Amino acid sequence: MQEDKLKLIFDKQANLQDKLYGLDNLIKNQEFINVNILAMLDELSEVLRETEWKNPNKIKYGWKKTQKFNEENFKEELVDLLHFFINLCIASGMDDNELLFRYINKNKVNHKRKESGY
Repeated sequence: MQEDKLKLIFDKQANLQDKLYGLDNLIKNQEFINVNILAMLDELSEVLRETEWKNPNKIKYGWKKTQKFNEENFKEELVDLLHFFINLCIASGMDDNELLFRYINKNKVNHKRKESGY
């Protein structure tokens, strides 16, 4: 079932990018890759801004006591980040099945690392 949901996300994003640019123009397109990496960096900053990362009640060296966690905006920014991540997957030629396969393998590696004291 998760695979179907992941496929749906990939299909919707691929459809959007095909309408905007044509999918054939995006595979290994360095400009598209650069723009999406920069967009992801910007979205990560936006995700962080919706947290209490400056709040001294949450972190040792915080300086902004009024900063609050905005759960709704936090989630919205994560979705924005996902769009650009999927674009990069598309640009690499990776589909939902390959992403899932690579994720599962990396997750196993991470568990083994934890078990071995890595």
